[in-house]
Amino acid sequence: MHADTPPPNRSAPRHRTCLRAAATAAGLGLALTGCSAAGPVAAPSPTAGAAPAYGATAGAAPSYGAPAGATPTTSDLALAATQAFRVDVQTTTAALSGAVGALQADVARGDTAAARSDELSAQAAFDGVRALEAGNPVNASTLDQLATDVPAGQTFGGLHAVERDLWAGGPAAADLASLAPQVTAAQFLLSHLRLTPEAIGVVAADELGWVVDDALPADQEQYSGLGLVDVAASVAAAQQAAAALAPLADRVAPQLAATAAAQFTTLEARTAALGSPRQVPESTVPRAVRRALSQQLDATASTLAGLAAALSAFGTVGPTPYGASDVGS
Repeated sequence: MHADTPPPNRSAPRHRTCLRAAATAAGLGLALTGCSAAGPVAAPSPTAGAAPAYGATAGAAPSYGAPAGATPTTSDLALAATQAFRVDVQTTTAALSGAVGALQADVARGDTAAARSDELSAQAAFDGVRALEAGNPVNASTLDQLATDVPAGQTFGGLHAVERDLWAGGPAAADLASLAPQVTAAQFLLSHLRLTPEAIGVVAADELGWVVDDALPADQEQYSGLGLVDVAASVAAAQQAAAALAPLADRVAPQLAATAAAQFTTLEARTAALGSPRQVPESTVPRAVRRALSQQLDATASTLAGLAAALSAFGTVGPTPYGASDVGS
């Protein structure tokens, strides 16, 4: 942990524990018991590019089952949210696969500068599905495990091994050869997930909770020092998930939806004020800025958790299996 980093807001530890448990259950296809997706909250690109604004209608997924010109029902909007999020996940995993492929080509021709850029793109893409991959710790560790988390006697691999290779020296070609098949497997598995609106809200909240609990207290990019890539990408992923829910949220829980929209506007501005994620070392972010950002992340995650609970009528937390109803039961 950085010496000048204040402890993050711990006012609701059970809240984030519940969020992580819910996301894990979603990733494993298990029903969650003994923990509310909303925790104690009271009821009312994957790359570094900006995610669509929460509540925006441009590019929104179409409603399903509504005749042309008819007002979509809440069930239509729930189906649209599920499908929109599924497409987002597929786009993100395709970006991860593409970045790793570009990495391999750059390393093969000895272009370190291009390889570093592609590694940051791959890391940002992984951050977009981090909450989903957390449901399977074994798969997640093959993609994004830190060197400090590798048990004694086991081999260090994944994106951070490639990061080490590119910034500090190491067998980049060999590490990429091990990473590429894991990315392909993750892309295949995640392409079949169909999350309910409640689960999408939990995933969005968990993305922000991870930044508060992990990305801000300790730089995840231990070799490049560019941990703001994780911060920016995780915020963008949460915002994109919230955008998939926006039409349904506006209909079912307009007050929570409006609060989330305002909080994302503030959060987006504070994240952008940090500077370019690919150029500004995370260690240079002042203590006061970290504190304000952590508080805003916590507040937004809490709102998203409450929104997720408000959408529970459209399916319980967790993905539906292959070929099942998109919304769940």
